Amino acid sequence: MGAVAVGLLIEEQRGEIAEAWRRAVANELGGEEAIGFAIGPLLRELSLALRGDAPPGRAARAADGLLRCGVLVRSGAPPARVAREFKLLHRALWDTLRRAGRIVAIDERRAADEWLDEALAAALERLDRVRMRIDLLERGPAVIAPAREGGLATPHPGSLRPPPLPSQRAAATPPPLPGAVAAPWQPGD
Repeated sequence: MGAVAVGLLIEEQRGEIAEAWRRAVANELGGEEAIGFAIGPLLRELSLALRGDAPPGRAARAADGLLRCGVLVRSGAPPARVAREFKLLHRALWDTLRRAGRIVAIDERRAADEWLDEALAAALERLDRVRMRIDLLERGPAVIAPAREGGLATPHPGSLRPPPLPSQRAAATPPPLPGAVAAPWQPGD
């Protein structure tokens, strides 16, 4: 049996594999599924990758399917939980095919396992990027105030006062007239 046949078997048994995975997660891990939304697309992309049936224009981008599935992984899930759920997906895949009476050679099994390992790596990389973005948004950029002359600390903006407004009396006195009368005494007297 070749990789194409394994891909067809996975496509044929996709629903049973997903159900076996859900039961295993509920029994062994409990709680909210981290890759629950990604299981169907993961199995579909695995099947397409093993069969070599990538749609036209997508064959050159093998990682495209992994990225699309990685987006469906719950971003708040701990990485250890994601890894454990992928382990259970491996087990559900091979147990389901074995119960269906399908014997898969080690080479074909290795190809599927390697693809699932790459999917796990892509999901963990995406989780890491999402967490880094969240950390940046929560902490915000560090603001460093410029140094002041004389080594004085920069005062708090609320403690600064604006300069005083011009007084009303100064505005009420008119400016001196041009050609004002000279002083009654002469210089040198």
